[in-house]
Amino acid sequence: MFLFAHFGMSATLPSNFRRPLLLIVAIALLIGSATAWWLGGESSSKFAAAAMGRIGLVLAALWLAWPSLRRPARWFPPAVAVIGVISLMVLAAQPRLIFAVVPAAATLISITMMIRGFRGPPKG
Repeated sequence: MFLFAHFGMSATLPSNFRRPLLLIVAIALLIGSATAWWLGGESSSKFAAAAMGRIGLVLAALWLAWPSLRRPARWFPPAVAVIGVISLMVLAAQPRLIFAVVPAAATLISITMMIRGFRGPPKG
């Protein structure tokens, strides 16, 4: 919004413009992917078609899931996200530890879910 005020443009964007914009960008990328695949003959055009196609599919999936992304999952304990991020960081540093990290993370997540179940339903 600062950019709009700085250049004298009015900030009249609707509050929920992101979902339609996401759909437009996804469709544009998928059309660009199909165009590059059909009209291009070089390996670079095949690479561009594959990249645009994958990103377009991911953006289309985000567009489809947008309403559920706007509200947090109340049944999902916050500790699970922390355990997942720490596990990914350990695996990024030492991939050979996968046989130790995955069972440890699964055990911690199970314990967290069990403790959350004993506490009762989430408040809110």
